[in-house]
Amino acid sequence: MIIGTGVIATMQLMAAGTMANSTASELTTAVNLASSIHEIAMGLPFTSSTNPSSTTFKDSGGPLNYTYLWDMNGDSYSPPLDVTRHTITGYGNWTQQVTVQSVDPTNLTAVRPNSVSLPTARVSVTVLHNAKIVYQTSYLIVSP
Repeated sequence: MIIGTGVIATMQLMAAGTMANSTASELTTAVNLASSIHEIAMGLPFTSSTNPSSTTFKDSGGPLNYTYLWDMNGDSYSPPLDVTRHTITGYGNWTQQVTVQSVDPTNLTAVRPNSVSLPTARVSVTVLHNAKIVYQTSYLIVSP
């Protein structure tokens, strides 16, 4: 009886460890996918060279042809993008959602109507796995 209880307890401990590893792996993947969006956004100019007063002008051809930060606003990428803006094969059940919003530079929690005249934007990234939110983050980008 004592040996049986010990075996059952050990099996439960191993199952709990396996579940914790699975959750940690999922979160690590989500953080890395959000970081890819961060790197892409940081590499894009704040304003469009062809339409410098617009936040709604969207370059055609998808992420590979994006020329400024606001191109990413409202986008969802599934399969997700890597830092080179190419889709990652084998990750079809993952999604990156991106929102770009103007914020008041003197009150960073205050969202304002999108405008390139406001030099500060908040980029929010939500990463989903199997349509379930795994990770959310946001960061500020300031126009030079």
